[in-house]
Amino acid sequence: MIKFTDFSYFFLLFVIVPAYYWTPKTKKWILLLILSILFNISWSGWYVMVWTLLATICYWAGKYLGDHSRSKRQRKLILTTSVVTCILPLLFFKYLVPINNSVSPVTLNWLAPIGISYYTFLIIGYLTDVHRKYIKPEHHWGYLALYLGFFPTILAGPLERARQLIPQLRNPVSYDPDHIKAGVYFIVWGLFKKIVLAARLGELTNPVFDNPGNYTGISVTLAILLFSVQLYCDFAGYCDIATGTARLLGIRLSKNFANRYYFTPSRTESWNFWNITVTSWFRDYVFFNISKGVTNPGRLEFNRLLTFIITGLWHGPSWSFVIWGSLQWAYINFEMRTRQFWQKFYSGLGFKIGSSSHNVWRIIVRLLTGTLIMGWFRAAELESGLKLYGSMFGFSSGTMSMVTPGFFLTMTLFLIMDYFNYQMGEKEDIASYLMKRTVRRRRVSFLILTQLVLIFGRTAVANFYYIQF
Repeated sequence: MIKFTDFSYFFLLFVIVPAYYWTPKTKKWILLLILSILFNISWSGWYVMVWTLLATICYWAGKYLGDHSRSKRQRKLILTTSVVTCILPLLFFKYLVPINNSVSPVTLNWLAPIGISYYTFLIIGYLTDVHRKYIKPEHHWGYLALYLGFFPTILAGPLERARQLIPQLRNPVSYDPDHIKAGVYFIVWGLFKKIVLAARLGELTNPVFDNPGNYTGISVTLAILLFSVQLYCDFAGYCDIATGTARLLGIRLSKNFANRYYFTPSRTESWNFWNITVTSWFRDYVFFNISKGVTNPGRLEFNRLLTFIITGLWHGPSWSFVIWGSLQWAYINFEMRTRQFWQKFYSGLGFKIGSSSHNVWRIIVRLLTGTLIMGWFRAAELESGLKLYGSMFGFSSGTMSMVTPGFFLTMTLFLIMDYFNYQMGEKEDIASYLMKRTVRRRRVSFLILTQLVLIFGRTAVANFYYIQF
């Protein structure tokens, strides 16, 4: 398999990028489609046939839905039939097989065709948008197949909408050195997050999660908090490398994480800033669909809860993911309903609403409450989650501590990442930020990041965490 963190991947990019720009514009899609198929095969082998079959079903269903001479009932029937047909392989590989097997659901997810969750979601979104007349159907199988299997995004996103990506594939841009620079900046930034921060945080937290009963309650609590940071660095790092790869080819991908995710003062905001493309997908194609025409507040709230539970179950067939999704809904719902109370509460403590000190306290409270929910996400199974939280609350805790010399080094490296995130704010990304700096400052910043990757990066790292979903 070709991994984003392997030297072989970057060597291939070194060959692919010049070949892409030398290829005539009308043939570039062929090169990208071949590369995407080969990339898919390197991970999934003959499972690439599942992707091929679903892409073909999506193509013909889209053409049918785009024919407005058909009756509304006929179009609705073909939409339902095609969506159900395309979901069946996902249900089989990701849910039916794990449920009927004694192996861990998360472990078994690796046996499924790689990226099946993502291209299934793309198919559902594409067909729904065609049915809603938001977009016209794609009449070229090759471009649609490339959209569904584009190699930088097929493993774990970002989950691009058809109206955003297909036009770029159809109209490739000419060579521009700024695209190359931006792509390199994104890739190095992503490597820093993944092989430096996520890898080192994993070394700190994994022993605690493997044997929580050996550690103190404080260490278990700290491990859960740091896992949230680890997951952010891991997934955001993947998205940066994917974005950088696409940018080398002159293709822009959607932003999937807020830069200052950990500085959002409310759980509602942090939820909307995490895995943005997937969160918005569940909103547009799950919640809006089941809530169409619903006006009863109680029913709408139930639909929100159901959407959160489905979001949890998307990660795997486990009660821990159901609990995680339900707790996310409960936290956000509680936050929205008690907003005025908390404003009065903080005012009573002497904080000016909206001031820096007020936001700092809100951030601290949000981190110490909402982030602890992530223990259920990491546990992946109900029994593991109960053991984990039992140790956190001191029911079965040990005496070991996770605070080691490596802990302080990792925290220092994390602060370096946060410094760049703070400087960028939310209106910029690492590429636009560096490109606007003076040449000297840009070179120094890039040199620092590169050296940190080379010095502190782990040569052997685990696959990106979200690939299993």
